[in-house]
Amino acid sequence: MTFASYLLLGLCAVLVVYDWANLRGKNRRAVLFEVAVFVAGAFFIAFPGRATDLAHMVGIGRGVDFLLYPIVIWLVRESLLTRRRRLQDEERLTELARAVAVIEARAVDGTRPHEAEPPSRDGKTRPDSV
Repeated sequence: MTFASYLLLGLCAVLVVYDWANLRGKNRRAVLFEVAVFVAGAFFIAFPGRATDLAHMVGIGRGVDFLLYPIVIWLVRESLLTRRRRLQDEERLTELARAVAVIEARAVDGTRPHEAEPPSRDGKTRPDSV
């Protein structure tokens, strides 16, 4: 193994230990998946010829290509999912800001909150509670 291999293996080990210590109680499946991915990555770092052998078995020329194709696909997927989640969060935040603005406007206006509320979703009006 080369010096770079040892550095990469050390990086993998540090990342796994750090994430294990910080995330183990929060999302166990994600941490276990990450550990599995890093163990597989460490295997291919330690034995790069195995990646080339696997690549040749499936018709890909180089072992690094065999590893990069799924990584790029995964990163594009994660990017798209993260964008969608961010847009959903922005929509929820906008709805929340609007609701707070309406409540504050009613407080300044002096109207009681239930007087200005629209009918419930089933179409029935709400009875006065006062």
